[in-house]
Amino acid sequence: MAILDSTSSVWLTSQLTALIPFLSYQKWLVLSLLVAQSMALILYLMRKRMSAKAVYIIDYSCAKPPDETKTGLEAMFFFLKNMGTVCDRDILFQSKVFLKSGIGEEAHVPRPNLTKGRDLLSMADSYSQAQVLVVGAVDTVLKKTGVRPHEVDILVVNCGLFNPTPSLTALLVNHFKMREDVKTFHLAGMGCSAGLISLGLAADLLRAGRRRKARYALVASAEVIQSLYDGKERPMMVTNCLFRSAGNAVLLSGRKEDRERAKMEVAHVVRATSAQRDEAYHVVELREDDEGIVGASLSPQIVQVAGDTLSMNVRSLAPKVLPWTELCKVGWAMLRAALMRRRKSSSPPPPYVPNFKRAFEHFCVHPGGRAVIEGIGKGLRLSEEDLEPSVMALHRFGNTSCSGVFYILAYMEAKGRLRRGDRVWQIGLGSGFKCVTAVLHVLRDLDCRPDNPWYDCVHRYPVKEELSKQAHIVPLIKSVSQLMGVPNFKV
Repeated sequence: MAILDSTSSVWLTSQLTALIPFLSYQKWLVLSLLVAQSMALILYLMRKRMSAKAVYIIDYSCAKPPDETKTGLEAMFFFLKNMGTVCDRDILFQSKVFLKSGIGEEAHVPRPNLTKGRDLLSMADSYSQAQVLVVGAVDTVLKKTGVRPHEVDILVVNCGLFNPTPSLTALLVNHFKMREDVKTFHLAGMGCSAGLISLGLAADLLRAGRRRKARYALVASAEVIQSLYDGKERPMMVTNCLFRSAGNAVLLSGRKEDRERAKMEVAHVVRATSAQRDEAYHVVELREDDEGIVGASLSPQIVQVAGDTLSMNVRSLAPKVLPWTELCKVGWAMLRAALMRRRKSSSPPPPYVPNFKRAFEHFCVHPGGRAVIEGIGKGLRLSEEDLEPSVMALHRFGNTSCSGVFYILAYMEAKGRLRRGDRVWQIGLGSGFKCVTAVLHVLRDLDCRPDNPWYDCVHRYPVKEELSKQAHIVPLIKSVSQLMGVPNFKV
């Protein structure tokens, strides 16, 4: 039995010895296969990033309303008092919101909206705004690019509150005498994110065409302001102080031959919605107050909801734009958090916020108000320099709704900051609640031209001093508050 055990031992040892080279070979084979699979996955993802048909922004334009529509704090005092339906304390409340909003004294409000009550503002007044904002912006971009109206294949127009019949797309087709087979789309009720939604829709339509099909897509966005809210609900008064008149137009192309003259390439447009949640659905809404007066209501939860919806958007966008090192850090943070949850740790690690400055050189945060810009900037860990264009666009033009991100882009262009190879991240936020982001790649160095809305004033920016601390504002507030019987009013 001992001899059998000894023989078996010798045989087993010899077999294992002979197997060692094979096992070593197998180990390297497995490692090689893993590396090959990893490389294949990386190449697949890179190819997927690059596989979408390129869509180019040939050029864009931003409308600049006439100077007589500029509305400062003193004008707001005067017009609200003249309405006769707003009490003094509500006027002072709106003045306080105005001073804290981050909006300066040159943002535009059409005079009929200030001089006429809600029952006197007519369709003709709204059409007059549309002529300046929509028709004017489209006319400018067509002249800049040299594209004739009958060459436009796709037309997408969006406007939040003014949606007449015939639609604004029909207005443009009629005014510019476009072709009878132009594909038209009118988006309504999509809020401040509608501009980027329209951009994504137009880009998708251009990419969907096979062989020849469509070449040019024209996108027009505008916020045609309706009458001021003169009711008694303060969440609805806030919109009087924020929203201002503006519009823009963008000409897109899906042809490679247009790359040489294009300003930018549309790399990605990503959408996310949190309308499943009641608090998000109602955070911005057009409704009637208890007296039946219609107005837009903004909830105090808007900054929190905006941040949550942006996080949803980022989860879809991040794998497409972040470098692999940042993606690995995100993956490690998620794994670590999962392990801590399984261990039921009382102090889970804080969530990892990717360094988006490694993916983008410029940021266009929707200019919805100072609180929105600062909240998004804090969440993304952006610096004051990163947020400067958004803050200055809010200061000069106000909350321009669906057009806001392109006024920010125009500011960067006017400052000479957009250079070839730069990447721009546009962030649009709107009712619903929705977050839409667009990634643009700059194709050539850009500078300020006379048709830029910042051309005559960019030398005065950035503005550092707050409006409430400017020399002419302090005595104005004091005299008006005393006139209204509130001597201790403070901003």
